[in-house]
Amino acid sequence: MSIDIKGVNKLFGDFVALEDVNVTIPTGQLTALLGPSGGGKSTLLRIIAGLDSADSGSIEIEGVDATKLPPQKRNVGFVFQHYAAFKHMTVAKNVAFGLEIRKKSKAEVRDRVDELLKLVHLSQFAHRLPSQLSGGQRQRMALARALAVEPTVLLLDEPFGALDAKVRKELRDWLRRLHDEVHVTTIFVTHDQEEALEVADEIVVINEGRVEQKGTPDQLYDEPANNFVMGFLGEVTTLGGHLVRPHDIEITTDPISAGAEEGEVSRVLRIGFEVRLTVLTDDGEEVVVVLTRTHARSLGLDVGSHVWLAPAEGANTVLALDKAATSG
Repeated sequence: MSIDIKGVNKLFGDFVALEDVNVTIPTGQLTALLGPSGGGKSTLLRIIAGLDSADSGSIEIEGVDATKLPPQKRNVGFVFQHYAAFKHMTVAKNVAFGLEIRKKSKAEVRDRVDELLKLVHLSQFAHRLPSQLSGGQRQRMALARALAVEPTVLLLDEPFGALDAKVRKELRDWLRRLHDEVHVTTIFVTHDQEEALEVADEIVVINEGRVEQKGTPDQLYDEPANNFVMGFLGEVTTLGGHLVRPHDIEITTDPISAGAEEGEVSRVLRIGFEVRLTVLTDDGEEVVVVLTRTHARSLGLDVGSHVWLAPAEGANTVLALDKAATSG
């Protein structure tokens, strides 16, 4: 069982939001929809939830054709970036809301709320109002509320996007652990590559309304389908007309091989334990190379140093089709 998205198209006026999207989301996995802003990720998520409708195509959720079902019939939990909690209700009452409108018994509601607040580590805040919680705590409350009705699918639209970097990192670690406990099929939208690579079982890369590639984090990082995927899932530079990751370049002060590019270090930037070198090759390429400080010191590199560059053994390279493909 899974979520099957077949031939989905969506236009907003003349703007193509989604174009012939075909993708299967595996049951029980945590899948990231990753891509740049305006690429179609949130539109696809809203169509899966039933909050928007596709112009054509179909959505099947766990074997049921949900294409024309209203949101409340899809058994989907949805968490937005800016979660609209009931401000006058306590944390416990917010989590209980979906259960109460489904006419569950008081005992069922109480037990389920207690279980969920314990799961998201908010038991001690059960009687507080949302305004008395931190941003991270409010998002955990939002997830508990979405899980309360035992959805078949949990959909998260950039749930941590409004939070600062430290809290975001803590919450994505927590989300991964939570998912491993509850095993609900989860799809989350993000434009944060590190977040997707760290948290997801699978990643669907979406750009300009089209699916560029789908696979595990390792597959996408190590075997990108094209320039866009390689550039979007990590920093790239150009060496000998090919895209390569800066940390995958071998640099020496002596010729490496017949095919090595010769050049001169034009800039040295030290950032913590990393050293980022810009090398101007004899062919006119500006190549970025990333080393550890220890490695850079051992080579004695500085501005003006004469060096040779080549992709490290086993490094992935992609033919650079255009300049824009190296951005991201």
